[in-house]
Amino acid sequence: MKPDVPATKPPAPAFPLPQPRHAARLPADLAPEDWARIRQAAFALPQVLTPSDLDDGSEDALEHLGAIQISKAAGGARPSRWILPAHIPAALAQLEATPQAPTLRSLMQQRLHQLESLGLRREGLVFTRLCVHPLTLAHEGWRVDLSHRVPVPEAPVWAFFRDGDAAALRHALGQPPAYSYTAELTLHLNHLVARSEALGDAGQLASLLPRLQAECGVPMPYEDLKAALTRAQDRWEQQVEEQSTLASLGRELAFQGYPDSFGTARKLGRKVTLYLGPPNSGKTHAAFERLSQALDGAYLAPLRLLALEGRDRLVGRGVPCSLLTGEESVPAENARVVSSTIEMVNTRDVVDVAVIDEAQMLFDDSRGWAWTQAIVGVPARELIIIASAYAAPAIERLLQLCGEKPDKRVFERKQQVQLMPAPVPMSHLLAGDAVVAFSRRDVLMLRDQISQDGHAVSVIYGALPPEVRRREAERFAVGASDVLVATDAIGMGLNLPIRRVLFSTLTKFDGVGDRELSVSEVHQIAGRAGRYGMHDEGFVSVLKEAEADAMKILRQLLPKEPRAPRDFKAPVAPNWRHVQTISQRLGLNKLQAVLDIFMQQLRLDDAHFAVAELEQMLELAERLDREARQLSLKDRFIYAQAPVDARLPQLLEEFASWAAHHAHTGQAGTPRFLDEYDQHGRLDRMEQALRICTLWLWLDLRFPGVYGYVDAVVDLRGRLNDGIERHLKGKRPLWQRRGR
Repeated sequence: MKPDVPATKPPAPAFPLPQPRHAARLPADLAPEDWARIRQAAFALPQVLTPSDLDDGSEDALEHLGAIQISKAAGGARPSRWILPAHIPAALAQLEATPQAPTLRSLMQQRLHQLESLGLRREGLVFTRLCVHPLTLAHEGWRVDLSHRVPVPEAPVWAFFRDGDAAALRHALGQPPAYSYTAELTLHLNHLVARSEALGDAGQLASLLPRLQAECGVPMPYEDLKAALTRAQDRWEQQVEEQSTLASLGRELAFQGYPDSFGTARKLGRKVTLYLGPPNSGKTHAAFERLSQALDGAYLAPLRLLALEGRDRLVGRGVPCSLLTGEESVPAENARVVSSTIEMVNTRDVVDVAVIDEAQMLFDDSRGWAWTQAIVGVPARELIIIASAYAAPAIERLLQLCGEKPDKRVFERKQQVQLMPAPVPMSHLLAGDAVVAFSRRDVLMLRDQISQDGHAVSVIYGALPPEVRRREAERFAVGASDVLVATDAIGMGLNLPIRRVLFSTLTKFDGVGDRELSVSEVHQIAGRAGRYGMHDEGFVSVLKEAEADAMKILRQLLPKEPRAPRDFKAPVAPNWRHVQTISQRLGLNKLQAVLDIFMQQLRLDDAHFAVAELEQMLELAERLDREARQLSLKDRFIYAQAPVDARLPQLLEEFASWAAHHAHTGQAGTPRFLDEYDQHGRLDRMEQALRICTLWLWLDLRFPGVYGYVDAVVDLRGRLNDGIERHLKGKRPLWQRRGR
């Protein structure tokens, strides 16, 4: 009888692949060790693709192209990785020139940014080059710079990734090819200008050129560009012909003339200046100096807290100033200026000077529409726009669509923020340190841990009411607390004596999942270190207790310059004129249907504008149409803009109940929450009560005589503020009683 033979494992495949059938796609002469090198460096090789690189955005598209899957998608945000068989030799050549090393990815990212600075980028499987050609027009030698993209061969691009020789790349690409439709486009532009000249309004003609330039500055197919230029001239012509009566979108249901719907601003010939610079560069101080000298004016802030601070700045300069936010209107006697949140912008009444703060918020997914509206719609003879420098091109393009060309004033930071050589242990915190986290839970947990080491701690996070945030900031400013623990709320204009900014993490939850901080977020937060006039220098680092690679990520992000979103389009939200126009033209009375039409029609001219995120407004509109349909369309539209967080069921139910009561009886009813909450509850319960108070006051401001009980609600709000502050100043642990 033969002895048992132990079973042996089958040999491992020479080419380990997530999809074994892809082995047939590998080049016949590819060695297993070369494939292993590609797999190990797949995260960094420029030849490697992910599904998001294609318009389709799916793995099926890569499969259809005959690509080879290198790795499957992993948990979190890591996508699957693929490579085309034809690109394997280029990938191997890349590894020969730049061997696999911890610095390979950052080197490839650096060269990718160099490519973009040269006007090259990958679009799907093709590299394209941005070409700019000047076109000279017949009218007074007007010049328009035409942008268009042309495909370029891969070989010189792969060579640049290998050697980084930009001069060789430029030489290989040669001179930009001539634009195929130069003669036809010049003829069309001359025709449009001649048509405009025929109107006989020479004073207005100069404002046509920036509009034509704005269209030519966006690469698009010739026929689309020709149509866009015609629309631009049509909008200009409509402005000239109908300026005296322009109060809405006129006859353009597609809203292609969004800037021209702000007739008062368009009549003024505004003087616009961009105040550009990093945090702590003095640009806001300079803007307030100018505003304090104005005959009358407006300061438009991103947060209620900053509107309060803006009013105090002006009052401190002897300028009477009113306050207007979503939930309160506090007029001042003989007020020359109003300090308000940006959503409360007045686009009807002319002022001498207006200041728009933190205009890089134009890129914000949920609130950017408010900056679009303010930038194009503020009726100020002089408009000052404060922003980070990387936002300037997007703002300039938006102003060009208004027929305006801004001046620029660049501010330099008084002292630079220095990256510390190593992480800082929590036990080594010093007075003047600010520790940054990105959730309420983490802020409170850090507050508890740091307090145990004997530090007095102030905290700032988004759910805190502005009054409490201000008191916490003041405690830190006067030395009543020596350490600040805060979310990225400190990156938004607060004047605090911070010497060192220490990140507790370099990731944040953005409502969908955890992601790494962006370059602009890191700069905005780190820039709060070393406040001029308070500290001679500023430092930034991470806590030693942060994730293992946090310091490495910070070292990578801090030297980079913030960048605007690629192919950015200014977000636009509907106002009452839009809603009224659609309702009257199409005979619609359901708010949700009107908003759907707005979204569909605006997309007809999407070269410069995009519909803002309106999901919450649509959700509220559907419920209002169903439960409060007796309200007028205008009233339902006002309700749909209320600051209701649809993720909080109790707040949503209170809101719907008040609206339904208003619809059926003309009154919102009794605010039951006055008897349900007080200043002795849990921290999270008091924060919830404050949201309810804020919502009630917001609605009372817009529906006088319907809500009422203002004194009682304001009294409860004040008591809740005191109760929250008492919790924060106390010694009891807080983080266990929390939500994200």
